[in-house]
Amino acid sequence: MIGKSLIWAAARRIMQNPEVQQRATDMASEVYVRAKPKLENAGRHLSESMRDAAAEHDPLQDPVGFVRSLKNKALPPEDRS
Repeated sequence: MIGKSLIWAAARRIMQNPEVQQRATDMASEVYVRAKPKLENAGRHLSESMRDAAAEHDPLQDPVGFVRSLKNKALPPEDRS
């Protein structure tokens, strides 16, 4: 218990350091800039897959068929792990 509280106290103290805060902000900004295009592309891909799956199977009438079709379009067999 004492070790855990010492580690938490040290972590709090480190995070109060302005240099550490600035580095964390810079790293988060860089990650966001790199990830933004991929996230936008993934969102477009998913919405297109949903639209195509809905054209094949009515989600209200055949929800299982819709989900299967969506899964096959959004995650083709070679992409699944």
